[in-house]
Amino acid sequence: MKTVQLDKLASLLIITKETLRQLEEDNDRLDFNINYWLKKGNIIALKKGVYVLKETWEREINKDDYRQYIANQLCQPSYLSGEYVMSKYGLLTEAVYGITSMTTKTTKTFINSLGSFAYYSLSPTLFLGYDVKKIGSFSVAVAKKSKAVFDFLYLRFIKKSSVNKKAIEELRINWENMTKEEFGELVRYGRKAKSVRLNQAITIITDTYAS
Repeated sequence: MKTVQLDKLASLLIITKETLRQLEEDNDRLDFNINYWLKKGNIIALKKGVYVLKETWEREINKDDYRQYIANQLCQPSYLSGEYVMSKYGLLTEAVYGITSMTTKTTKTFINSLGSFAYYSLSPTLFLGYDVKKIGSFSVAVAKKSKAVFDFLYLRFIKKSSVNKKAIEELRINWENMTKEEFGELVRYGRKAKSVRLNQAITIITDTYAS
């Protein structure tokens, strides 16, 4: 076993099977060692073929920042959005568990010992409205407030959910935490989406709350 050699990778925030191949070129022995490291708790599986060293995870003080970075890395391209970002801005009345992101790839969820990482698919033309921010010591792609709300509405109303004032009220969003500018951005995202249902929802929201 080459457990001690894992220390050579301690500076890496995320490691892959290919990274671990630096320690063992033979594929069968590498698979054996990975299983051994997982059982011993030396590495933490994030998804198939992607890991983080337990030592690196435990050393990080700002674990929430680290999780956000991991969320960006597990599915690329992606950016944090929807309920997770809305919660950060105080837009939701209920607690949010797990990190939500948007991607141009298929919808998927990864659940591991570090948390739940959900990715929702949207059109490449709508993959915008986010910034790459420095969060602690990590660079993370995060939706702007208005885009996080738009993505949330997109997932809710793009298909068959009822679009009426009651349905909007039941979202339980703290609309008072959005500015007129942000409501305007929401309208512009809606125009890009070219969805009648989604724009009906946005119209009800702006008519009711964008005072």
